[in-house]
Amino acid sequence: MAFRSLIRTFAPVMTPLISFIITYHNEPETFLRACVESILALRLSPEDAEIIVVDDGSENPFTMDDGRWTMYRQEQAGLSVARNTGISHAHGRYIQFVDADDCLVPAAYEAIVGQLREEAADVILFRMTTKPPLRSPLGGVPQTTAQSTPPKDEQGGEYFLLHHNLRAAACAYAFRRDILGDLRFQPGLLHEDELFTPQLFLRAESICELDIAAYFYRQHPGTITHSAAQEQVQKRLNDIHFVINKLRGLNEPILERRTRQLAVDYLQKTWTLTRSFQELRRRIGELRTEGILPLPLRRYSLRYLFIASIANLL
Repeated sequence: MAFRSLIRTFAPVMTPLISFIITYHNEPETFLRACVESILALRLSPEDAEIIVVDDGSENPFTMDDGRWTMYRQEQAGLSVARNTGISHAHGRYIQFVDADDCLVPAAYEAIVGQLREEAADVILFRMTTKPPLRSPLGGVPQTTAQSTPPKDEQGGEYFLLHHNLRAAACAYAFRRDILGDLRFQPGLLHEDELFTPQLFLRAESICELDIAAYFYRQHPGTITHSAAQEQVQKRLNDIHFVINKLRGLNEPILERRTRQLAVDYLQKTWTLTRSFQELRRRIGELRTEGILPLPLRRYSLRYLFIASIANLL
């Protein structure tokens, strides 16, 4: 206990390998415990791993503190502010975001840890999975078959944005903390990752991608992105529209591919979430007035070609 207390005393001047920032708001305690346990299952020493839990104004907060993680509580301000709070307390060379209702897949994430130890790149990308991992017989920590996966070719952030379709989820990569600069998540915004991730990748001199599912994304009706309430649907659509114009306002030609694909995502979500041809026509008209439409027909994906072709005609 004395040694553990000493670590906590000097934590601000230590530099762990990675800071795990867990954002929590009213999720079931079992989810949060599984999340924390999936991180503790990694072969990382207490000096290598810093676990930060940010409780964003939960109605029934509870204490999970045995010295291996730190919990910060704040008035409810939303996911963006909770992540920013975590960033402000992080000391690791790298940062990994984890939502409290998700968890890492420990045996698979070990490949990520290996890349971080080598400081191979500014950003380490990996895949997410919605398939529940196998459960360990030693306490229920999610696991998968251990594997060694060589990284794909390392690329600069600008090259990556120009030549790849971006998966913007902020939990789908670990990144070097010192490339952040003053970049933070936009408060009050849904789909905040869509604004944060392209700007972060612009700052990365090197991006490495691993073809490995190292993060379990738990889909359940309690999440905001699965809400069918009309108010939430309209906010989701309005926020995507906001992100599109915010990225365009940066005047970065490198981001054109991303903003075009976001416009396609925006129109597809408008239809799937509202099933209103009138609403679709209204939002298409707004994009056309703003100069976003017509979209150039590029072979980013078949979905992009299909939706862009239809939107240009309407």
